[in-house]
Amino acid sequence: MAQSTTPGFDKAFAQTLCDLQVPKVLKFSPNGRQLLYSTSLIGGHRKSKNALSTLWIASSSEPNSSRQLTSGLFNDTWPKWHPDGNRVAFLSDRAKVGESSAIWMLRLDGGDAVLITDAENEEDIETFLFSPDGRTIAYVSPDEKSEDEKEKSEKDEPDPEVWGEKWAFARLRLVDVESHETKVLVGGDKHVGEFCWSPDGKRIAFMSQESPHIEEAMLTGTTISTVDVENGEVTELCKVINEPYDLTWAPDGQVYFITGVPADKDTGGRAVYKTDPKADTRGFVRVACGVDDDAGGLHVVGGKVLVKRQVRFVDVISELGGDDLFDEEKEFWVYDVFINPETGASTLAASLSDVGTPYDIFVIESGKEKIKISNHGKPLADRSLGSSTVLTCRSTDDEVELDGLYFTPSSKANSDKTPTEPLPTFVLIHGGPTSRDTDTFDTTCFNWAPYILSKGYGILLPQYRGSSGRGEKFASYSMGGQGKYDYADVVAITDNAIKKGFADPKKLIVGGWSQGGLLTYLCSVRNGLHGLGWRFNAAIAGAGVCDIESLALSADLGSTYEIELAGGNTIWTLNRDDTRNRQGSALWEVASAMNDVRFHRLRGLGGR
Repeated sequence: MAQSTTPGFDKAFAQTLCDLQVPKVLKFSPNGRQLLYSTSLIGGHRKSKNALSTLWIASSSEPNSSRQLTSGLFNDTWPKWHPDGNRVAFLSDRAKVGESSAIWMLRLDGGDAVLITDAENEEDIETFLFSPDGRTIAYVSPDEKSEDEKEKSEKDEPDPEVWGEKWAFARLRLVDVESHETKVLVGGDKHVGEFCWSPDGKRIAFMSQESPHIEEAMLTGTTISTVDVENGEVTELCKVINEPYDLTWAPDGQVYFITGVPADKDTGGRAVYKTDPKADTRGFVRVACGVDDDAGGLHVVGGKVLVKRQVRFVDVISELGGDDLFDEEKEFWVYDVFINPETGASTLAASLSDVGTPYDIFVIESGKEKIKISNHGKPLADRSLGSSTVLTCRSTDDEVELDGLYFTPSSKANSDKTPTEPLPTFVLIHGGPTSRDTDTFDTTCFNWAPYILSKGYGILLPQYRGSSGRGEKFASYSMGGQGKYDYADVVAITDNAIKKGFADPKKLIVGGWSQGGLLTYLCSVRNGLHGLGWRFNAAIAGAGVCDIESLALSADLGSTYEIELAGGNTIWTLNRDDTRNRQGSALWEVASAMNDVRFHRLRGLGGR
């Protein structure tokens, strides 16, 4: 009997990948001399019943200076510096592992962590921030369940759920750092989300929705308001029919945030907007990004508003409306910036990686060598996995230029890091669709890329129309174009990789998660119909949609997000013979595909 040439499962390597710790939050100390960050497992998975996260501290100028600040036995997350620079606060379940949620404070000169909020609270604290003077912490959490509700829950005898009757509204609360006295600042029938302090600490800007329901923001909108910390008076600034984020009250008095382009669309581009707390009229205006790039994050540093811009495969940090500060031709997984108040020099701390190198913390200053602060990628330090190449081509309708990122395994690479020969290739399609792939260690999530590379396969990552990093026009193709432009782009990018000698046309597999799963299903039922002389040999679809129309009634985002992708039409607003929504639904093409034997094997993981 002939011996199988199929690569076996490398359990040891897979375990090493799953054990990698990745920086998740990163903060400069107030004086810029130290770094505080947290780590957790790369995929957000768990080794045991409860999630774990560890806090670390490091010098911002000394290589390999990071050291563990907490034990790693609890879920210690979201660390923040006290304005005095001598203490740090963080969220943790250490009072009751896996059940409690509280704010803790830890002095850096020694001693145990001290509770700031009630140790018995079980409702998650969503976020918290110090006031500018450090005397108060504002935080957001729902009310605790009553003793009767807890008892019924423990007995598995909860009351019947009635829609809208018992919303778990998140409240904006204040706690005194010294006395630990707590009060609700914003309550009532509103669900509070992100917030930020005014520079003088007298007011807080916050976002709220009418309910915690997942679709509320897209149905009735998100209201941005301010509240007076002393008297609790609330002033509404504007309403956005979307789910904005990165709320930032800048030194210029304006409140900035990021949301879609157009502002009421979630699958378009991403831009920076502002609203004026002193204006007589309510409203907001767009101020930056969203044309040929997308806004990815906002920071106020040294009196300046900084924006992280997604530009195709890389991130660029710029002054809002001004010059670029950092362009390392990398994606900044997590980052922070410090501006020296005396010299004006900017320093970047960021978690960096590439296809062959796991995430670690680096400090970057113009004109100086990068300083590697951490060593979380040490388990793979001696292993060479692969390299990346950007492949471009025109779309089949010649409307846009398309990008594909090709990962070549080190075992099959030339000196210029391109394949020695056309490789068996996994076409791995990202979800979203407003997402993107980059030259990072786990850009595909779930550790798929590094493991596949270790087996000698190439990986092609298509940046189809709808992807982020290229502004409103490119992203907006997904609205009403699902199953049309995105599918055609996957085919065009794959064909380009074949023609350039990267991918073996006889050894192709396609796969993806969520939107990538939807496109994987379409690649299966339309396999080979493009007439280009190649087809996929297998498909792996994870959590992919196969029938758009049914989602309007059954999916968690069926009446908003999925309708937006379908071009704004639901099955009850279309005539009986109008089947336009089905262009992204593989289910309607299965019968003809089975009769034509278009796919060899289809493996589904989950679904929605």
